Formats: sequence, C-alpha cells, structure tokens
Amino acid sequence: MAQNGQGKHSKKPAAPSGGAPSGAARGQGSGRAPRTTGAMPPVGGAPRATGSMPPVGGAPRTTGAMPVVGGAPRAAAAAPVRAAGGAGYVPSYQMTPIPPEEKRHRGLKIFGIVVGAIVGAAALIYLAGVVIFMGRFFPHTSIIDMDISGKTPEEVHQMLTEVLDDYTFKVEGQGLNLTLSAAEMGMSLDSQSIADNLLAQMNPWAWPYEVFQSHDDTEDLVSTFEDTKLADAIQAAVEEVNAKGQAPKNATVAYDSEAKEYVVVPEVAGDTLLADEVLKEVTAGTVNFAPKVTLSEAVLAQPTVTQDDPSLAEARDAANSYVKRTVQLMMAGSQALAIDEDALASHIAIGEDLAVSFDAEPLVAWVKDSVNALDTVGATRTYTRPDGKVVTVQGGDYGWITNSQATADAVREALTNGNGGAVDIVMKWSAGQLPDENGRDFGARYVDVDLTEQHARLYGDDGSIIWESDIVSGRPSDGRDTPRGTYYLKTNDGASTLRGYKPDGTPDYETPVDYWMPFKGNSVGFHDAKWQPTFGGDWYVEHGSHGCINLPPAKAKELHDVIKVGDAVVVHD
Repeated sequence: MAQNGQGKHSKKPAAPSGGAPSGAARGQGSGRAPRTTGAMPPVGGAPRATGSMPPVGGAPRTTGAMPVVGGAPRAAAAAPVRAAGGAGYVPSYQMTPIPPEEKRHRGLKIFGIVVGAIVGAAALIYLAGVVIFMGRFFPHTSIIDMDISGKTPEEVHQMLTEVLDDYTFKVEGQGLNLTLSAAEMGMSLDSQSIADNLLAQMNPWAWPYEVFQSHDDTEDLVSTFEDTKLADAIQAAVEEVNAKGQAPKNATVAYDSEAKEYVVVPEVAGDTLLADEVLKEVTAGTVNFAPKVTLSEAVLAQPTVTQDDPSLAEARDAANSYVKRTVQLMMAGSQALAIDEDALASHIAIGEDLAVSFDAEPLVAWVKDSVNALDTVGATRTYTRPDGKVVTVQGGDYGWITNSQATADAVREALTNGNGGAVDIVMKWSAGQLPDENGRDFGARYVDVDLTEQHARLYGDDGSIIWESDIVSGRPSDGRDTPRGTYYLKTNDGASTLRGYKPDGTPDYETPVDYWMPFKGNSVGFHDAKWQPTFGGDWYVEHGSHGCINLPPAKAKELHDVIKVGDAVVVHD
C-alpha cells in the first residue's frame, strides 16, 4: 500500500461503474485533501476514510472534522456527493444537520420572549393595583360594622361624621343606668384624619395579598371628649348610686374586749362604684362607637386588704404580744392596782401600714398618779371600834407612803422589756393593811386614845384589849390639846427627860420620866405622870398636860412592856 504523508502521491483509483468518483482519499501530492465518506475504499489499497482506527501500515485516519495528516485541505462540505450505492446525489443541507446546541439556544430565546411578555403584563397589572389602592381601601375592609371596601378617605370621613351625629351610648350594670348622647359626652371625632391615617396604614404594594384578607379597622378609631364633660356626667351618676350604697371595708386588726385579745376582722364587700373605673370602661366603649357598655365588677369599690393578708396576722400577733403584758401592782401582799388587757389595748396603735406600736408612757404616768393616791398619811379614816363606837379621824403621820417614781420605773420595765406580771409597789413606809372602803389602813392591833372618854386601849391582833387605862390628855384652855390623828409609835426606850419651851424659846419645864413612848415626832407621846393625882374624867380640862398622854406610873410600865415601835396610835374624840 502507498504511504500517506511521505511526499508521494498515490495513483488515483479507477472510478466505479457509473462514472462518479468513489469518494476514496486523494493523494496528498495533488494539493487537495482527499474527501472522505462513510463508504468502503475501492480495491487496490487506498485507505478507508472512516471514524475507525487507521489500517495497518500507518495510513492516517481521515474524518469529516480533522484534515489528513500532512496539512492537506479538508474537502468542501458543500460539494455534492453521491449517495451510497450509486442512488443519486444528496443535497449538502441534508448532509449537514443543525447542531443540538443551536436548537437549544433557539428554544430558550423563544421561551424568554414569552416569559418577558407575561412578566411585563403582570407588572402593569400590579402597578395599576398599587395606584388604585393608594387612594382606596382594600376589599373586605370595615369599620364599626360599615363596609368601606373601595371607599376613598373622603367617603369614609362622611360616613363617620353621620354616625357621630346620631350616636347615643347606654351605660348599665352595677346599679347604674345611664344613656348619653355624643353631645352630652362632649364627644368629637376627627374623622378626616382618622380616614387618612387608616389609609396610610395600608400597604398598597402588598395589594395582591391584602385583597384576599379581611380588615376591621374599628380599633383604630380615636374619639375625644371635652376635658370634664363626660367625667362630670359619670361622676354625678356614680355619686347618686353611691349615696344609696355601702362602701367596702378593709380587713383589719381590732381589739375584742370580750376575748381580751386582738383579732383579724374580715373585710366587708360594698356596692359603691369607682368613678374613675366607670369612666375608663365608658371611654373604652365609646371610643369605638359601641351602643352600650355593661359595667364589670372592676368598677365596684373593693376592699384593698383581705383577711388572708399575712400582714394582718403579723399585726394581730404583735398587738397581742403587748396586750398580754398585764401588770398586777401588789401592796401588802394584795393587788392594789392592775393594768389589764383593756388598759393596755387603749395604748396600742396599729397604723395604716399595719405597723404596731405601744406607748407605755401614758400607763406609766397613770401608775405614778395612782400609786401616789395610795398614800394614806393624813387621810380621813372611819372605822368601828370593837365595842361598837364608830370613829372618824383625820390627820397624823401613820399610813402608806409610796415611792411612786420607783414603782413607775418598775412598771415601765415590765411593760416594754418584760412580760408584765406582779410588780410590788415600792414603799417608803408601810401601814398594816390596804385601806378599806372607809380608809382604814391599820390592822386589828392598835392603840385607841379616846379624848372624850379620857381612856386609852391597846387592842391585840385578835381585836381583844391587851392593855387599857384612864388618861390625862392636853389642856385645851391654853391651846395644848393633844393632837388628833393616826400616828405610830416612834420609840420605846424607857426613861427620858421631857423639856418644854415657851414661845420665846426660853425653857418652860424639864421633867424626867421613867417611860417615854412618843408617837408624834418626839414631842407628843405616852409617859408616866406621878404628879397627876387622878386620871380620867374632866381632870384634863384644868390640869391637862402640854399635849402628851399622862398615864399612871404602873400603867405606863404595863404599856411599855406590851407596845411595839410602829404600832398605830389613833387619837380621836
């Protein structure tokens, strides 16, 4: 076989019958690239130009796309060729079909034109909707049950104005029954601004979605009222209802005088109205043109503190911690005074914030005054002597002498820092017993000196006479009467020298005695008087002493032996 691409030309093979070229590859030396077809080469060894592998021997493979090795030009695609088998010529456009990529490009172009037309039309429709809904309300739009679909703000303004002119509002419930017109309420409505604002809230650019939605713009209505007109109308109506109602009462803590303690008093619900709450509910209704409002329980005045409030229990317990501090003021082993629960409660305060305070000072002051009143020195006493004589006597230095300040201090401590209890009244001087209803504060044992009878008796603890004697008392004619009153024996030392002085201070007398038993200071007392010839009767009128009680010497000794320092001595008529 001939070699291709080596600078030599192969012989041209004989054409097959019919005279048409066989389509075998031409030699490279002719200067033209051999035309190739899909037919088999003629016998004689010319290379087969197909898309298959080159024949053995290295002849190059020629295809419709690539030139023959060696640079021979590719045969023109437009040259007519004979159909395989010699069936005539085939047109070149049938031999070269449109590539798939070009077909794809043409389809996309057509599709793009169609889509662009659709988008353009949609955009025109969309923009037209935007323009429309910039000045009109969306379909399915309402306000206070009025359909404003497709309406302009001016049309909505007119509709709202007509509604306001005919609007009346009824308030009922919780004891209130009131009908008000818009004029009576001082109600006004800037309907043009409201309509404009409602439209401004719409988004016309979203109309494709919004036209299928429902829109109720009632809540966007804003009505206004004259500053006081509606409030005054509501206030007057509420006051009329409240005048017949019962105001609520908060739960509180109070003292129960029967239980002697503080208790929680439950709240009491009332039926009065709160004007501010009524106004609030009325305003909330009228702002949206509701035909009426039924007042809720929120307008009722309610207790602000209920019995289950833990602060009430705390306040109750705190108050009871004070009210339980009762004090018993003891005197001679018996209760003379008492600070009871009632007295304590009167000085316990519970504030609005339920803070509990206790002021002990008024009670301390009361204790001081009361204890002072227990002093019996110089008091009037009435008693019945064992023999039946009723005696009334005043004056003297016998009796209770309290230390009221020290007692008050002890009570303050018990009330503020302690738990109350028994507190002994501090005494400067004590008597025999608590004063009875007649003021007697000395016991059964005492010396009774009867100036009228000119007789003295010492009664023992059992009320029996353990000593008695006639006496000579002070001479009344020169003002030396024995002083009346209730006294106590100061000393009982036995012998002493009695000295008297004139008004000018010079000595009057100086008399020694064997038994000196003074009861008024150291100036008046019992003593033996051996110079007196007789005792009792009227002898004292002319021969009385300087005020002392003169006794027969033997009786003076007897008394000295049985009387005790501190024994009460009652001198009376």
